[in-house]
Amino acid sequence: MNQYKIASPYIIYTLLIILFISCGNRNTLFHEYVAIDNEEWYYDDSLHFEIDSVVISGNLTTILEFRTSAKYPYRNISIVMEQSIRNGNKHIQKTIAYEIIDSKGKKNGEGITYITHQIPFCTTNINTGDTIDINIKHNMQDNMLPGITDVGVLIEKNDN
Repeated sequence: MNQYKIASPYIIYTLLIILFISCGNRNTLFHEYVAIDNEEWYYDDSLHFEIDSVVISGNLTTILEFRTSAKYPYRNISIVMEQSIRNGNKHIQKTIAYEIIDSKGKKNGEGITYITHQIPFCTTNINTGDTIDINIKHNMQDNMLPGITDVGVLIEKNDN
């Protein structure tokens, strides 16, 4: 007969508390990715994110996120991103130029197989009840960009 020793309840409770604390970030309003089919992002593939009826107000920072694989053939990327706040009548559009690999050959971003890149887009004041629309598309010369696995948006409330 096999006997298994159950860990002390104090250890289990401590691990659960650590898990709950580390999982939740009260400053994160929105964090979502869209997978890119076959790692092929086409120029006409505009990605859309919508946050309907925001539940918090204050200064929020929007961050563009995307992941690349070894299939991505370029040192840089150009992305057009726009954010509209419907109720607040605010519209921000930028063309973002970002170096995937810097001039010294060092990769920017975090990861091993898939590299995650984060680029701050804007900080804006948002009111409770506002609706945020975000559109993203690449702005590269080639119609199809290989090696982009997914593209996402992170919106966080500033502590200030």
